[in-house]
Amino acid sequence: MFCEAVENIERALPGEIQRTCLRIGDIGVALCGPHHAELSPEIESFRAPDHDPDIQITVRWNDQLKAYAGRLVFDSGAVWKLFRENDEFIFDFASEAVGPAPYKRMRTRDFASTQITLNSNLLPERAWPLEYPADELLITNYLAHHGLGVEVHGCGVIDAEAGGHLFLGHSGAGKTTTTRLWKSLRNPEILSDDRIILRIDRGELWMYGTPWHGEAAFASAAKAKLSRIFILQHGKRNQITRMPFAQAVGELFARCFPPFHGAVGLQSAIDFLEKAVRTVPCYEFQFVPDSSAVEMALNFHD
Repeated sequence: MFCEAVENIERALPGEIQRTCLRIGDIGVALCGPHHAELSPEIESFRAPDHDPDIQITVRWNDQLKAYAGRLVFDSGAVWKLFRENDEFIFDFASEAVGPAPYKRMRTRDFASTQITLNSNLLPERAWPLEYPADELLITNYLAHHGLGVEVHGCGVIDAEAGGHLFLGHSGAGKTTTTRLWKSLRNPEILSDDRIILRIDRGELWMYGTPWHGEAAFASAAKAKLSRIFILQHGKRNQITRMPFAQAVGELFARCFPPFHGAVGLQSAIDFLEKAVRTVPCYEFQFVPDSSAVEMALNFHD
């Protein structure tokens, strides 16, 4: 099975056409074109059999890319900028480490059909077209654009006996500590120690692992159903307090990754979080960093 425009790709850059399929957050992704990268262990665990994808990516190479001259919509302050041209989104990726010109460009109208152009003067032949943060940008924008879910700042664990537990937190709130505590005491499946995708399926809230891990470097393609969400806060003792609806939506929004560059994406994220909080309760979890916190979460009943 080959993606559209293979003949055009072959004329642009002769060579073997590769097709690589992934599944992240239950979103099927397929890259087609001359790419020969060896996937990192994190990405490799999200590789999927060939399938009809939700996101189709055409990969091309060019011997040069000039800085895009269109209307700047958003500057990340890091390696990417977003431009708009008519109804297209154009992401330019550049780094001082390789020079001022873009090393990669990603173009799309709906985040479902996407073209990635790699600068052959700046990147090696075995460069991974979806190298972070392009993969995360594409998935999170696809979720928002189609109203399918959000990515949140949290750690997710699947306990063999107690099921899925999600702990949200800003940097320094205790996500890595919580992950390591659960791993040492219960040996659960760790979906991620930093970034989790949330989606609703048939009226149930599900969490999905992502490749975009934190300090503890846990990344799994597994998923789990949720019955509650915990917001982590360091405390002098373990205490769990249910949040009112409006506060819960606000706290979740403060710990999610919506596309701040567009009003539609922002509203989509808020709408989804409201549905999520109506689906499962949200609690503030003030905890102390020892085994008692794990026992508290396991034995908690509202």
